Amino acid sequence: MLAETLDAESERAALSASGWLHGMDALDASGCSSLLRSCLLALVDATPGLVMVSSSMGRLLYMNGMGRQMLGFDRNANLLDRRVFDLYSPRSCELLLEEAIPTCLQAGVWRGETTLLDRNRQEIPVSQVLMAHRVREQDGKETTVLSSIAWDIRDLKQVEQRLRHQATHDALTGLPNRALLMDRLTQAIHAAERNSTCVGVLFVDLDGFKDVNDSCGHEAANLLLRELAHRLQQRVRAQDTVARYGGDEFVLVVADLTLPGDMNRVLQQVQEALAEPFQIGKESRRLAASIGVTMYPLDGQEAETLLQGADTRMYEQKRHLKLAS
Repeated sequence: MLAETLDAESERAALSASGWLHGMDALDASGCSSLLRSCLLALVDATPGLVMVSSSMGRLLYMNGMGRQMLGFDRNANLLDRRVFDLYSPRSCELLLEEAIPTCLQAGVWRGETTLLDRNRQEIPVSQVLMAHRVREQDGKETTVLSSIAWDIRDLKQVEQRLRHQATHDALTGLPNRALLMDRLTQAIHAAERNSTCVGVLFVDLDGFKDVNDSCGHEAANLLLRELAHRLQQRVRAQDTVARYGGDEFVLVVADLTLPGDMNRVLQQVQEALAEPFQIGKESRRLAASIGVTMYPLDGQEAETLLQGADTRMYEQKRHLKLAS
């Protein structure tokens, strides 16, 4: 029982900070206060989430059993008198000092998200309510204590992360989609403007992909697209972007180029990726592609302009190939 791990002062602070000492003096006369106190502590101890109380100096006065369990401690571990800030990530400590605690002391309550650290210093994102209370000590002096209730939101954060990824990435290949492509290209342009460098845009459209889809089937065609996406990613730098624009169209954003001629190297790498045979079932096929290239700042200053220009040049190349054949 937690009551056994708390001294009388800590126990009283915990109950007071939770707002449950109201009328306790009246209950003392009836002889029920000890039983009620034990019941309340048992309730708080089993409350899902972390419940803790700290002094105005940031020392831990109380933590419930479920809170200890959330942080990876034994339910009966004695954590009293620890520094509360040792339980938070550095960023959350800043948030508490600069916003949460001042707001709480002024308005009585603060609600937000923070990050706790478990006993292995692993981060646990939580939704937290922080409250300030004025309590009377045994000597009659009033002091301020802070109580907090925090709920583990790791599952929620994982769902949010998956949804964000789905909103910005292609489901088939895992590459950035059009929306993320435009954002990455815009960022690359801004960086190039600051650093007086260049940005290259390559618009790649597979030739003869429809024949693969018709003759080998939809699943085989999807495997080919995944393989091409993997090859392209292997041939660019970490700061570059390979995106699926749609269908059998891919766009590469090559950032931080010193000279316009540097794009020739990238173009050669893309052509090498396409030149390798693709294994489709028992068949081995080679595919060609039409590629349009534009450069910032030579061919435009805006992301949309560069992308449209590369698309236009890609179709011009495709038309020339058809006329030549």
